[in-house]
Amino acid sequence: MMSSLFKFLTGRKNQITPDSKKRESAVDKANFAELNKLSPIKNVGISQLPVQENIATPSFVCREAVLNKDQKVVGHSFTLTRSVNELVRKSSELVRNLYDDVLLGSILRMDIKRLLGSRLAFIPILPSSLKRAPIEKLPTEGVILVLTSLEELTQNSSEYLTRLITLKNAGFRFGLQGNLKLPDLQPFLELAEFVLIDIGANDLPTINSLIDEVNKQVMNKNLVAINVKLLDEFHVCTKLPFSYFQGAFITNREAWEAPALDAGRIKILNLLNLLRQDAENTELVQIFKQDPALSFKILRYINSAGFGLAGKINSIDQALLILGRQSLYRWLTLLLFTSGNSNPLDLALMENALVRARFTELCAADSLSKNEQDELFITGIFSLLDVLLRLPMDKVLEQMNLPPLVVEALLHNNGKYAPYLGLAIACEAFDQDQIVNLSCKVGLSLTQVTICQTEALIWAEMANQ
Repeated sequence: MMSSLFKFLTGRKNQITPDSKKRESAVDKANFAELNKLSPIKNVGISQLPVQENIATPSFVCREAVLNKDQKVVGHSFTLTRSVNELVRKSSELVRNLYDDVLLGSILRMDIKRLLGSRLAFIPILPSSLKRAPIEKLPTEGVILVLTSLEELTQNSSEYLTRLITLKNAGFRFGLQGNLKLPDLQPFLELAEFVLIDIGANDLPTINSLIDEVNKQVMNKNLVAINVKLLDEFHVCTKLPFSYFQGAFITNREAWEAPALDAGRIKILNLLNLLRQDAENTELVQIFKQDPALSFKILRYINSAGFGLAGKINSIDQALLILGRQSLYRWLTLLLFTSGNSNPLDLALMENALVRARFTELCAADSLSKNEQDELFITGIFSLLDVLLRLPMDKVLEQMNLPPLVVEALLHNNGKYAPYLGLAIACEAFDQDQIVNLSCKVGLSLTQVTICQTEALIWAEMANQ
């Protein structure tokens, strides 16, 4: 996994280009205008958003990680911003179809094939949207169409069964989410690979009852626990027959007992502080030599194929000279997530931190200096250190020597870097008001924010492989 970070750590990275900003195919402008009129983006009218010729203004797409039983990120669930979701659920079928069109159009503009890689994309849609044009444009590999409004399915059983069979023969895969106790749902359960159960909306007896209802009708379905907000809920769900888990539990800050930092992470924090203090290489080498595991990791990293060195490097001082201080700092930062007393969930947490780091850096590509972009990357990575170490942020920062602007953003949500970090967090939380407000503060359109988010997701997935 670390070797795949080589190009980024050594400065060989892609910025947002004019071509990437045009990665949008046309979507029905009238549809979006109608949806925006009925469910408007607050404080920003559609005419205020940047529109390129022949390109409709996109809506902001939110994503949430989906983990498997090994606590590895295996996919994402995609929706429009939460405030739009809530309004649309109460609207007519026409408006909900328009919502689906905008969601699918936005996902297509995100270059979904490249974004997914080997992962899954869970996309919730109405059954009636199965008959609409955007469905045919989606790639079949990795895409899971999650059918909501199951009442509509069973009321038009024959029509939808025929359509689902046709789409399944074309390679599409399906999930079901909603009232799983409806009569006549069995044929749809047989066609579906995934069944999604809302953990946040149900108590444990109800959840068990829904699982029993599914298993009574069909066997061997992939059960997905969605809306899992707390780690305790996640741990309960892992004891139930769920295969996948989605929700905010990965980054949730719960009441922690203050654990003692393990020796491995203390050494890494010490090295990070010495680098910030411009310590001599000899001092850094001595700390590496005191930790055989750390020495092994840096030599393995420097000798990986990504560096393309002519000969093998066998000494720590040589490795430090080749890597350079900035790249060493970033490498050690990522190592915090995988060293010491780590647990499987730390890798998912690291990927989330990588998305934040890369996203904030990309957002500042045209507005801040290279040094400030580097500090933003560190701000994004360190924004989840309190969750990783199970310590309040002020206690974490007491042990670190960081630039003042980074500390201001992390501890007080203030200063030049705070809007960039806040925008990254707002994107995770589906907070549309904050997305619009902070996008304006950092001088980006929603189109550009979406591109930054997409690029950050792709980069973080590649880095975590």
